[in-house]
Amino acid sequence: MSKKFKDFNIKNFIVDNLEREEKIDPTEIQEAAIPKILDGEDVIGKAKTGTGKTLAYLIPMIEKIDPEKKELQMLVLAPSRELSLQINREIESVIKGTNISSVTILEGMEINRQLDKLKDKPQIIVATPGRLLHIIGLKKLKVHGVKIIALDEVDQILEQGFREKVHSIIDSTLKDRQVVSFSATLSKDALDILNSIMKDPKYISLDNAKPVPTGIKHFHIVSTAPKKTETLSELIEVLKPTKSLVFINKNENVDRFVKELKSYGLSVGGIQTRTNNQDRQHILTTFNNGKLKILVTTDLFTRGMDFSDVSHIFNMDLPLNPVDYLHRAGRTGRMNKKGQVYNIVRDREKFIMFKMMKKLNIDVVEISIINGKIKVVEDIINRKKESIYKKTLSNKKYSTDSKKL
Repeated sequence: MSKKFKDFNIKNFIVDNLEREEKIDPTEIQEAAIPKILDGEDVIGKAKTGTGKTLAYLIPMIEKIDPEKKELQMLVLAPSRELSLQINREIESVIKGTNISSVTILEGMEINRQLDKLKDKPQIIVATPGRLLHIIGLKKLKVHGVKIIALDEVDQILEQGFREKVHSIIDSTLKDRQVVSFSATLSKDALDILNSIMKDPKYISLDNAKPVPTGIKHFHIVSTAPKKTETLSELIEVLKPTKSLVFINKNENVDRFVKELKSYGLSVGGIQTRTNNQDRQHILTTFNNGKLKILVTTDLFTRGMDFSDVSHIFNMDLPLNPVDYLHRAGRTGRMNKKGQVYNIVRDREKFIMFKMMKKLNIDVVEISIINGKIKVVEDIINRKKESIYKKTLSNKKYSTDSKKL
C-alpha cells in the first residue's frame, strides 16, 4: 500500500490543508526526506524540478514549530525574491487556520515595512541572505530561537555571491539547530559549504530518474520569417496554449519581444532583472491567476519557480548549456502533467540544438505550419518521397506498355 501524508504522524492541520490542495500522496523525494527531517537529521536533497522538493522540507519543518511560542523558529533562505515569495505561498497554504505566521524579508523591498512585519514576531521567515543579514546586523531580529534552517537552491545562492552571508547567518543561530538543503543541482562548492555547516548530513538523490519527464514532448521549427516573433505568434495561434513561458537569453531583449508579441494581439508580459518590484509582482500575479497568458523572461525563472498549469515552453533563443534546457523544460509537465517544449530556431542553429538534444537523450520532432495546421516535417518528406516513387513507377509502367505496343 502506498504511503499517505497522514501516515507520517504529522499534525492534523498539515494533513487537512494538504488534502484541501488535493495533495494526498507524497512524491518520491517527499517520502524519502520527510521521515529523516522529522527525526532531526540534517539532510541534503537533490532531485529534478517538479518533484515536490519544497514541500519535502516544509512539511516536517512546520511540524516542528510550536504555535504558542511567538518567536522565530524556522528560517528558509532562497536566492531570489520570486522564489522566496513562492515558498512563502506554499507555507501559507500549509499553515492556514493556525496561529503560525510567516513573513518574507527580501532585497529590493522597502526595509521599514519589513521591520514592521517583524514586530508581530512571526515563527517563520523566508528570506534572501543579504537583506536578512542586514536586519540581523541592525539588531532588529533575534535568531537564537531558530530550530531549523533550510537552504533552497543552494547552487544559485552561491552563484549570487552569498557564501559569506550564509555562513554569518548560520553562525548567528544556536549550535544545535537543524539544517536542510534541497536543490536541482549540487556543485562541489555547494557540497563543501553544506558539509561545513551540517552535522553528519544524510544525502538523498533521485538523479536515477530521467532528466525530463516522459510527459514532456519536444519540437523544433525552423523560422524563415524576418522576426522569430512572427513564427511564435503563428504557433500560438494554432496551439492555443492555456499558459506559456517564452525564454530568451538577453535581458535587454525582453521588452522588445513583449512589444512585438503585443502587436499580434497576444496577452503577454515580460520580466527581466531590471523590472521594478511593483511591476514584477503585478505580472507574476496575473500570470499565476491566468489573466496573463504568456510570460517572456530569461533564465532568471528556470530554477525553483513553480507556475501552475504551464502547458507550453517556447525557446526563442537556445539556452547556453544542456542543464539550462532541462530547467526551462521543467517549468511544464510538473507533477506528472503533460507539457510541450518548442524550440524556434534559424537553420544555422539546428546543429547546436541537435548536439544538445543528443547529450540529453531527448527526441526532438521537427514541425512546420502549413495552411494553419502543424505538420511533422518527416511525414511531409515521406509523403513527397512516396509521391515521387509512385510517379516513377507509373512512368516506368507507361514506358513498358509503350514498348509492348
